[in-house]
Amino acid sequence: MTEATEAPAPIDPLAIEDPTTSEDADSLVAAFRHQLEGQASVPASVVQDTLLDLWGALPEGESRTEVERWLTETLERNLYSVSDIDARLTTVFSDN
Repeated sequence: MTEATEAPAPIDPLAIEDPTTSEDADSLVAAFRHQLEGQASVPASVVQDTLLDLWGALPEGESRTEVERWLTETLERNLYSVSDIDARLTTVFSDN
């Protein structure tokens, strides 16, 4: 058994970097657009998977709220055209 002479320093929550940054979201959007190249349409499940990742990378705000709306829509659709996805990504992330 070891003796601890001092209590560990408390964790300062302000010192922890927020892992949700617009840079993360920007790189996810770029990777998704690259994945869509050369395709005319993709299953809604592919869109949903990517939107879940994006939602997790976004801080609270308008873009995250719009991604939530889009995620809900993916439950009702089977297919998305790539041109629709690209247009919506541009609209949602035009402020970033």
